[in-house]
Amino acid sequence: MPLSTELVELIIDGRGYAVEVIRRKNERPDAPRLIIISHMINDAGRDILRACLDGVRHFTKDPHEVWVVDNNSPRENLNWLFERDDINLALNRVEPFPPDVLESGFPNTDDQKQWGSYANAIGLEIGIRLIDQHCRYVMTMHMDTFPCNSNWLSFLSSKIDGRVKAAGVRLDRARDTEGVLHVLGYMVDFQMFRKMKLDFFPELPRMDVGDKVTILLREAGYEVFSCRNTLWKPELDNQIPNTSPLKGFKVDRAFDEEGNIIFLHLGRGVRKSTGDHTSGVSLSAWLDLIYNSLIGPASNPAAVSGISGN
Repeated sequence: MPLSTELVELIIDGRGYAVEVIRRKNERPDAPRLIIISHMINDAGRDILRACLDGVRHFTKDPHEVWVVDNNSPRENLNWLFERDDINLALNRVEPFPPDVLESGFPNTDDQKQWGSYANAIGLEIGIRLIDQHCRYVMTMHMDTFPCNSNWLSFLSSKIDGRVKAAGVRLDRARDTEGVLHVLGYMVDFQMFRKMKLDFFPELPRMDVGDKVTILLREAGYEVFSCRNTLWKPELDNQIPNTSPLKGFKVDRAFDEEGNIIFLHLGRGVRKSTGDHTSGVSLSAWLDLIYNSLIGPASNPAAVSGISGN
């Protein structure tokens, strides 16, 4: 069946964005909307995103909508996304240059590594304009994340109430002494987000993409919840059973309050734009863990592009 594509013109941060929208899912307003920003310039980016989407599909039992917002990836790298019927797609075909870059004249490159935070924010801003404006929860995710417990989404949403307006898998204190929820994985009360007219734009170097949400919620008298995470508490690894494939696996591992690992983040050490491995867990080890230990062999062998293995 041919895909039905809608072309939407959005004005964000004073600039027009042409977005191709393919809607396959339409859940009730209380179902969380998961927004995953992608930029795939090679097979590594595709494999990382595919693993993330496979993890969401395998481990998310609660009603939800997944929105993949792609930031101007080469068209040939997007074909596999059209084959998935479990996601909504928003294809941004305009390179998200920051205002100061535009003021100095268009650069002769579209290398998003130079302005990745701003591009990520644009992707999120596109996503929140396309979802049902009456929905209660929005979950932001990086493409190198992996939910790994069937209760992960309901756990995070259960933490949002009259006092707590956002819940995430990691709290970082490098840019704020009280800590900010990292945009790689947090859920926010979308109706409060709209009421307070919040946004995801960074104000570097003081605030990275998504940081203002935590800061302004606190200033308004609300609180945020964060999971315990092995990034900042490596001793949590001692609580993981020796039989678990996640024992000693050097990625961010977030826990619920019963000690279950619910969310993983590949993070540092792998440059997602190139697939180069510099430190920590390699991309091949990441994919091997996912497809051979957590969700079983991939139904499509192309999911690991021949780079995953023992």
